[in-house]
Amino acid sequence: MNNKVRLKSFNGKLSPPRGTSDEENYWKLIGQSGEIVEPKNERGRVLVKFDETVKSLGLACHNPVENSLYILESDLETTE
Repeated sequence: MNNKVRLKSFNGKLSPPRGTSDEENYWKLIGQSGEIVEPKNERGRVLVKFDETVKSLGLACHNPVENSLYILESDLETTE
């Protein structure tokens, strides 16, 4: 595993829908790097542990690995 990636979009979009709360505005992470720490799940998402502290950006983060979010593979680009 341990693939380095960069977030290029979130849920296939470059900006949040109107009315998105600050703590759910994961589009703030676009351009941030991290690494895949779990393979694709049944929902087609991989668990990415970000280099940037997700909570420092005011975002909700409740996953089993600190500082990680489940992200669609199509929203990621490989950096190495």
